[in-house]
Amino acid sequence: MLHWNLYNTTIFIGAIGLLVLVLYRIFTKKIQDKTTRYFNWFLIITAVAILQYISFDIGFTRKYRVLALLVTPFEFLAPVIFTAFTCAYLQKEKLFKKYKYYLLIPFAAFFLIYTVVKINVFVDYAILSRETVGNIRMEWNENLALLFTFVIGVWNYSSIKKYEKDLGKMSYDFVLRKTKWLKNMYMTLILLSVFWLLTLLYIKTNVNVSGNDTYYPLWIAYLACYYVFYMKSISHLQYIQKEKVDEQTAFNLSSLDELFEPSALAVLQRNQSQVIAILSYFATSLFEINKTKEVLWDILENCISKLQLEDCVLYLLDEKKQVLHQEAAFGNKKQDGFEIHEPKEIPVGKGIVGSVAKTGNYELIKDTRKDKRYIVDDKARLSELAVPIYVEGKLKGVLDAEHSQCNFFTENHLYLFQLIAKLTEKKLLQLQLKKGLSISDDNCYYKEVCSLMKEKKRYRNPEIKLSTLSQEINISANYLSQVINALSGQNFSDFVNSYRIKEVKLKLSHPAFIEYPVLSIGLEAGFNSKSAFYNSFKKHTGMSPTTFREKHPYKSQFL
Repeated sequence: MLHWNLYNTTIFIGAIGLLVLVLYRIFTKKIQDKTTRYFNWFLIITAVAILQYISFDIGFTRKYRVLALLVTPFEFLAPVIFTAFTCAYLQKEKLFKKYKYYLLIPFAAFFLIYTVVKINVFVDYAILSRETVGNIRMEWNENLALLFTFVIGVWNYSSIKKYEKDLGKMSYDFVLRKTKWLKNMYMTLILLSVFWLLTLLYIKTNVNVSGNDTYYPLWIAYLACYYVFYMKSISHLQYIQKEKVDEQTAFNLSSLDELFEPSALAVLQRNQSQVIAILSYFATSLFEINKTKEVLWDILENCISKLQLEDCVLYLLDEKKQVLHQEAAFGNKKQDGFEIHEPKEIPVGKGIVGSVAKTGNYELIKDTRKDKRYIVDDKARLSELAVPIYVEGKLKGVLDAEHSQCNFFTENHLYLFQLIAKLTEKKLLQLQLKKGLSISDDNCYYKEVCSLMKEKKRYRNPEIKLSTLSQEINISANYLSQVINALSGQNFSDFVNSYRIKEVKLKLSHPAFIEYPVLSIGLEAGFNSKSAFYNSFKKHTGMSPTTFREKHPYKSQFL
């Protein structure tokens, strides 16, 4: 005899409906990205888990004993799949791969226990008593599933917070937009877990309560939230996927493939948020800084600091003395101004830093206690990473970081440091070119080309070319390129785009253009396509034009 009532009928139909919706989406949309696939599987597993519980309540399992063979501890698998979804959403899939087998241990353990229980039922409880089977299903399973859900929830939330820190130089609005939807889901699931806990406590403290009736509100609440998650995910995950494609495009346009081998490039692609923050820093900073010392201090203060390190020192090589002296610092060594606390000099070939200067190869020391070359600076630390800095093939210095934690530095840190070293090389080369050409801010050619941009708005021409401008001011295109590169710190394309971006920013924050579509403003400024506009704007500002407009309403009243 089946036991039907209004509540279990509603729950049964709701779970079936959710399952059908998600399966229809899977088979009709041809979803490619892992983030959406993981989310869909999470909804499928949770819907099936609820169907299992409600089938016991209705009596399907008693009437059709074969259904008991299909019972699976999905309550231990759902949090793992949601963790996979979270890591894919945050582009931290490597983190999930590292721990996935550990996370699957509870599911595997209870799958084996359920297998024994199923066999036991079909041999008329010859292995385990009915009381023991009941305790496994109602006590061990449910209590441990709730505990596992809480632990996984805390672990995932800490991953989200770490991701927010890793975004570094990105704006607060950008970070919030990236994580708000995910954190809202987590807060909802945490509240549902609290509801689950209160339900269990109510059952345990009231001896007169029996059956599954007490669980009806909990199951209905879970289903209602899953339906909301599903509806919200349709548009949001499409938007997130588009953002990932845009970031990948911007990443590819940064010409990193010219600087790194494919293996190193693959590592950098797994750390896109940090890479984009570093590229954004070098693209939007340092233009007005023309002294080597100031440049190096600015890099450590505003770029290295975003990597959440304890200590970092940049050494420059004195070729005559063949020693490395500390030029800039981040951490305990930093003092007011451009001063270093008790600066050290290290001979080439001595210590880990000196070895890097001598061999030209990086050093990643997982435990400094096991390396006799280690030289204590302000305090002894347990791991060290040192990367050489070159300018036109000649060693210029060494970027060195230490950490108090053993085995702290990873392959990720190494390639991010090498990226910073290569970008620092480009900036130092620009400073050398400026000195070699004897170009000053009063350079007439530079002032003339700036005048053409400011006064005659040459940048509004989508077909503007270096050769056309050079003919207009009667110098060679090659020399004009050197002048622009040395004085602005940008290549010709970025130099022109900087004027376009400035005009776009002014219009986006001006009330007279509030009804103008963002793309129209970009095209009027001289960009010849939507992709060129969006990629350049994000490269220069660290955010999309739409986000900028939301963040800077009516900032400027005059053009």
